[in-house]
Amino acid sequence: MIKLLFTLFSLLLLGCSDNQETSRPKKSYYVPPSVNYKGQFRKGYVRKSVSTKPSAIRNQARSKYYYNTRGKYRRKK
Repeated sequence: MIKLLFTLFSLLLLGCSDNQETSRPKKSYYVPPSVNYKGQFRKGYVRKSVSTKPSAIRNQARSKYYYNTRGKYRRKK
């Protein structure tokens, strides 16, 4: 009886597990113009598609780090 309950409980947990990856936009789409909280107008633009490959995500993070801290990497004159 205990083995049966344990088996049913484990099957229930396996069936409810969330294995979905984080969703990222696969196609480019249009972001409509808007007004921010200061009342400034923001133009509409097309947001480019984003690759879901692990190497692409890693390269995006590396690039963002470089451009946020690029003063560190420039030669001082």
